[in-house]
Formats: sequence, C-alpha cells, structure tokens
Amino acid sequence: MIAFIIYAIVFCFFIFYNGFFGLFNDKSLSKPTLTFVFILKAAAVPAFFLFFKYMYGGIDNLDAGKFYHDSVILNDLAYKNVGEYMKMLFGLQDDSEGSYFFKTCIDTTHNWSNGQVKDFFYNDNRVVIRIHSLLHFIAFKSYFVHALFSCFLSFTGLFFIYRTFKQFFENKEILFFLVLALFPTLWLYTGGLLKEGITIFFFGLTLFYTRKLFSSQRNLRSTVFFLFLFFISLLLKPYILFFSVIFFSLFWMIYNSTFLFKALIFFTALVIFSVALNYGAILIKKKTLISAGFKREMEFKDLSTGGIFLLDSVKFVRVPYDTTFVERVVEKPNYFRIKPGVSYTYWEHSHQQDTLFCKSNTDAITTYSLVYKLPKAGSSIDVVQGSHNLFLISARSLYYTLFHPFFFNAKGIMQLFASTENLLLILSVLITIIGIVLQKKDRFPAIIFLAFGLIVFIIIGFTTPNSGAIMRYRSPAALFLIISALYYYPGLRKSK
Repeated sequence: MIAFIIYAIVFCFFIFYNGFFGLFNDKSLSKPTLTFVFILKAAAVPAFFLFFKYMYGGIDNLDAGKFYHDSVILNDLAYKNVGEYMKMLFGLQDDSEGSYFFKTCIDTTHNWSNGQVKDFFYNDNRVVIRIHSLLHFIAFKSYFVHALFSCFLSFTGLFFIYRTFKQFFENKEILFFLVLALFPTLWLYTGGLLKEGITIFFFGLTLFYTRKLFSSQRNLRSTVFFLFLFFISLLLKPYILFFSVIFFSLFWMIYNSTFLFKALIFFTALVIFSVALNYGAILIKKKTLISAGFKREMEFKDLSTGGIFLLDSVKFVRVPYDTTFVERVVEKPNYFRIKPGVSYTYWEHSHQQDTLFCKSNTDAITTYSLVYKLPKAGSSIDVVQGSHNLFLISARSLYYTLFHPFFFNAKGIMQLFASTENLLLILSVLITIIGIVLQKKDRFPAIIFLAFGLIVFIIIGFTTPNSGAIMRYRSPAALFLIISALYYYPGLRKSK
C-alpha cells in the first residue's frame, strides 16, 4: 500500500505541475481540477479491493487476482529466459504442450489459456497480462500499484473521450468530464486490475484518432495510430472497440458532410455495412454474425450454470461444481484428473458447437488444465427463451440490460445499487428522447450517442445472459446514454 500511495502522489504531482508532461493540457479543465478528479478516480482502487473483500472474501479467485498472479508469472520469465519473455511480448511464444513456455508459464497461470480459440467476440486476456507483466518491473510486487496503473490508463482514455466530443458540450466541459470519470460502475471496475482500465484507454484513443482521421487534422501519424488501434480493437473487447471504430467512422464522415437527413443516411449506411460484414463472415467463417452470437450466449450460459471447467488438447470439459469429482495432479499445479464414474459435459475443439455428454467417466489417466472453478451464478437470465425471433431477443436483451433489476425485484445490496444506476440510465434515455423531439438544437449527435449506447446494450444482453456481468460489461456504453442527456442539459423547453 505504501508503493500505491507514493505512485498516487507522483501521478497527482505531474498532473498538477505540467498536465502529466502535457498529456492532459486543456483550456477548459484546469490542472487543479484534473488533479482533484484523478484523486476521486484513484479512490476506486482501495474501494474495489475492500468491496470484493467484503462481498466475496477477497480478489484471489476473481479475474483481478488471477490477472495479477499471471502477470507475476510472466514477469518472472524475464529473469529466467529473456529470449522467451521477448517472444511472449510479441506473441511469438510456443504454446504447444511440452514446450518450455508451456511448462514454465501456461502450467501455472490462470487466465492465459482462456480465449485460446479465436472466433467472433474473441476477447484476449493476453493483452492485459502482457502489459501488466511489463508494469510489474516497476510495481514493487504490489497489486495496488498494478490497479493504480490500470486506473490511470482509464483516466487517460476518459480524457481522450472528453477531447473527442467536447465540442458538443460547450460551457459544460467540467460536468461532462465528471460524468465520464465518476460514472459509478465504470469508476468501480476501473479501480481493479481488470480489462476495463486498458479497454477504456484504447477506447478513448480509438475515438480520438477516428475523429482525427475524418477531419482536417489527419496526417500520417494519426493514420498509423488509427491502424494500430484498429488492430487492437479486433483483440480486446471487440463488441465495444471494433464496433466503435465502424460506428463513429460513419458518424464523423456524415457529420462533417453537407448532407441533409444525416441520421437517415447514417443508419442506412450502418445497415449496409452490417449486411456486408455478415456476408464476409459467411465466406470466411462459414457462419453468420447472429449464429456466432447464439454460440456466445450458449457458452456464457454454460459458465453461469457453474462447474469445474477443464481443458486439454482435444476437448473442453465441464464437471459439476464438486471438488470431490476431480483429483489434483501432484507433480503439475493447476492440473486435474476426473475421477472414475463422474458424469460431465464436454465440447471437442474440432466441432465446438456440438455439446456432448459422458454419463460415467472411465478415463482416470488424462490430465486437464484448470480453466475456471465457478459456483452456479445467482443472477442468470434467459433472453432467448427457445426463440430465434431477433426482434423479441433484442427487446428482451434491452430490457435485461437497461431495466433489470429494478427496485421491486432487487435482491440484496448489489441489485439495489444496480437499480439506482438503471433509474439514472432510464431517465437519461427519456431526457434525450424529449430533447430530440422538443429542441431545435442539432439532433444528430444526440441520436448517435443514444443509438451507440442502446445497440451495445442489446449486443451485451444477448451474448451475456447474467445480470452481474451485464453491469460490468455495459459500463463503457452506458456513458453514452448519460452524455446524450447531458447534450440537452439544462433546459428541455421547446425553442420558440
């Protein structure tokens, strides 16, 4: 914790003294204001740790603890074999079973192997682990320092989101930045060593350089940065990053044009691009985007049922959540065998869409690496309900992402907190709709902000059938519902 405090003071000093070497220079936000907001933002680090210690007994078995553990393992590799470490940083490592890297790192990591099969909605843990393995050189073995760096990265990303759209919030710049920095769920989760901090960092940069690409500020440097960020968007949370590249590229192209009926042209172009992308998916992957969404929904639902999830070179296995059904391999940490007579569900890598069952295990020799060990989720939802009607699925997805839980059906303090946040988002949507109808102010930006948030909400609700996970995953898109309402603040009276 001492290292955390020292680093926090250093960050605050440089933000106050020179805008962190000019990174945070802005005419509307003074350096003292930025420093104060960063202090509020950094408070999320101890808040996240204490919250999950109180609610779940600590972070060791959560993603934050697993990412920290894996970053330490990968950092240790630099001292054992710097050549292998450099290969790992650039994705050139040999992951095959029996290789040096496999024995040294994969055997002992938790989240490195998750997401090995690259498919639609691919979400790479390794980007996060690689970055934090580098940060570990200066983190003094402190989880809190890692979390602070993650928090700082998110603060930087939010500042670039602010810079991207500040032209639409004249005389409301401070309020706009406060909304971005302190939105409750995003504030909390960017205080942990999770993907959210790095995702928001790249999200802000992506939006900023997308705007630059379609303006008079475009140059070779901004184009190269945009291409790099586009590549990152394919690896890290593509449902938010890749989608934002497409969505806001269309927005800036049309916004900077002299077209009439800009919103109509925008949504027509978005539909055409979506059809073309779906056709490309059929040609390349032999499946539609919708079928990929159903596959992701089924996989997440399987995780929500809980169990001990194991992996070998042939199949992915789910054993019921009972540690007596497996036995640990003494000589190989994080490896298990399934005991004879145990029933389990499995998916072979060669045909992942087929769910297979073993009623009674007869193989007590094969060893499996541990992927997850999860109890049954208490907040699972079902947006599909056996139907493939996309309109109904979209409506249910939006309901569970925006309206559920609400105070009358909330269970426990977390769902009461979620209900309060849902109320804020619902009011934001209503304010935006009223503003669009009653105000003569340019409606196009507000329509786009609102549409971006709602479309991402539908995607998340469809592919993430769990209320707790939805709260976390939707938080970057939720910002756009809030700022769509802020666009019309403070008055909603019809202009004369």
